[in-house]
Amino acid sequence: MHMRKNILSNQGFTLMELLVAMTVFLVVIGLSSGIFLQTLKSQRTIIHFSESMNNVTLSLEQIAREVRTGFDFSGTGNIDNLRFRNGYGNYVAYSLIDNGINENGSIGRCERPQSTGCQITDLSDFEPIVSPDVDIKNLAFYVQNDADRPPLVTVVAEVAIDQDATLTLQTSVSARILD
Repeated sequence: MHMRKNILSNQGFTLMELLVAMTVFLVVIGLSSGIFLQTLKSQRTIIHFSESMNNVTLSLEQIAREVRTGFDFSGTGNIDNLRFRNGYGNYVAYSLIDNGINENGSIGRCERPQSTGCQITDLSDFEPIVSPDVDIKNLAFYVQNDADRPPLVTVVAEVAIDQDATLTLQTSVSARILD
């Protein structure tokens, strides 16, 4: 009879043991879920960063290809828009435009056969060449137009990744001399 009483009294947990185990379990789950949510947020930021960088890189490469065969560059030094004639003889302009989505803007391109077609004062002629999801904070062009060398154009684009982070991409290209 004494043996039977010991078996029955050791069949469960006390209330204190259950409370301690549940508290430890909740702390571990809380920390794990916090780390998991932070990892997801970081992953989204990295994906947005990568997509923005790829999109702007492609746009800068498009500008560089057109500048290589361009001539008759207007303006020298640090300018906020780039105007020149492309390999087909058309007048081309690049500028920072309002894309209507982000608080900053987009890289815009305009091409017209006549010199009066792409006026920087009327940005409605400009078509965006980057995704609407990309937020361009600043776009600058540096043109060195020496008489004894082909023009050298440097394009600098500052991209907003999130509230605190920006990415600056830059490329320099020399125009080819066309006869």
